[in-house]
Amino acid sequence: MALYRKNITKNRKKIVLTAGLILILLTAVALSGCTGQKNTENTPTDTNILPSEEFKFKIDQIISKDDYEFSSWGMMAVDTNSGKVLLSLDEDKLFTPGSTTKVFTSSSALEILGKDYRFKTPVYYKDDNLVLVASGDLAMGGRGADTGVLEYTTEDHVDAKGFGDCIIVESDPLSGLNSLAKQVHDAGITTVTDVAIDARLFEKTKLEDSAFLTPIVINDNLIDVTITPAKEGAAPDIDWRPKSSAYTVKNSIVTGKAGTEMSVVVPDYTGQTVIEITGEIPADSKPITLVSLVLVPEEFARSLFIDALKNAGVSVKSDSGGKNPEDILPAKDAYSDYKKAAELISPPFSEYVKVTLKVSQNLYANCMLGLIAAHEGYDIIDAGLYIEGDFLKSAGVNLNSLFLADGEGSSANRISPLAATTLTKYIAGTDNYQILKDSMPVLGVDGTLASGAKKGDPGYGEIYAKTGTSLSSDMKGEIFAYARGLLGYMKTENGNDITFVIYVNNVPGIKSINDLSGIVTDVTDISVLMYQYL
Repeated sequence: MALYRKNITKNRKKIVLTAGLILILLTAVALSGCTGQKNTENTPTDTNILPSEEFKFKIDQIISKDDYEFSSWGMMAVDTNSGKVLLSLDEDKLFTPGSTTKVFTSSSALEILGKDYRFKTPVYYKDDNLVLVASGDLAMGGRGADTGVLEYTTEDHVDAKGFGDCIIVESDPLSGLNSLAKQVHDAGITTVTDVAIDARLFEKTKLEDSAFLTPIVINDNLIDVTITPAKEGAAPDIDWRPKSSAYTVKNSIVTGKAGTEMSVVVPDYTGQTVIEITGEIPADSKPITLVSLVLVPEEFARSLFIDALKNAGVSVKSDSGGKNPEDILPAKDAYSDYKKAAELISPPFSEYVKVTLKVSQNLYANCMLGLIAAHEGYDIIDAGLYIEGDFLKSAGVNLNSLFLADGEGSSANRISPLAATTLTKYIAGTDNYQILKDSMPVLGVDGTLASGAKKGDPGYGEIYAKTGTSLSSDMKGEIFAYARGLLGYMKTENGNDITFVIYVNNVPGIKSINDLSGIVTDVTDISVLMYQYL
């Protein structure tokens, strides 16, 4: 074992930085902190130490922690104006990227669809039936779409399944359906026999994420359930949205003793008439919002649209529950002899990119593959990956330097630091640069980096980067981190515009989600060092 570890130390990769015309190589031998042992004896005290040496030393102190004994680090920083490589560590190796993959997906969709692309969702009328033809609008009038700007929160409900509590946006998720229903009524249609959802823009399928990819999305295909504890032993108060005549929520939760752990179970919505919430919430808990994942998106949208129609004064003879009546649909895209009764026009596509990156929206990112496939005349998700590949190749990315399995960034994906910075350097020279940059979380300000710094900290408000985290449980019941990453842009303290990426892979032995903060902080700290020294 000693020989094995000695060989690992000997073969540690080099951190490469450029300073002027001098190429500086730093090996594990140069800094004893790179042996995988913690070192407190060699902290630099010379106030005349060169910034580049100090910079490298501080990075090495982070990546050489015992926590990363069996882990791999990769990083790269490039001047976006000159293309000069400023820092490099294993830039040509493949890493699990987590949700930094969404930068690739969003960049491709921006290029192919265009930042000003708008979804147009029509409702057609024929033979006393209404058909809503899904266009792939991922907000469908929700998230405040009627203002032209989509809302998001720092703890968006898209992560409530994985991380518990969330903050829901203020706007009504049914605004789009309500608008369509009013238009139908204003068109003189007051009675219909049946209502159907045409969701054939691209195939309904699943990738790594548990949500169905579909061109019809209402409230991110989630039902938000807010729970407020009562006195111990009593039933807590609950509320939910969106409400539908097709289902109700049954409260079978008990308020437990203060200080106990919450154990509330919210089942997925599969079309059942009653969604029963069970478990226990401690009496001293704050109100929390959890979600039910909608696994029948067409039926969900149809029931909500029927309710909206009735509220708008349109009589609907069919029941809001049950299956989507696909038998009343015409052949795909064959609506020439139908009357257009209503149409919903979305905000520009740039707003969808913003939500996707700010809150790491898996559903949006994966559906983008279906959207670019449909744009090019295909109706299968996999076609979107091939079309994305064509764009990445045109952007100068070597397709052997990455592997993309989806749009979200599951553990199946692999991206090299070189591929990541090649793409972001390319985008920096296009009209989509500001859109992409502004859509990324900002350190200390918003999105998934909101809590990473406070005002006055180095890098606060200056580091724009997509986060990436990929986790699993191990045989000890602990957490194994496949990946933590950052990919984005910054203007450094020295006034340099750079693009950067940082990956750490394969970190074992994480006791809890709270303990994950150490890895998150370490990756963020390296980005701040880049901000201070490059």
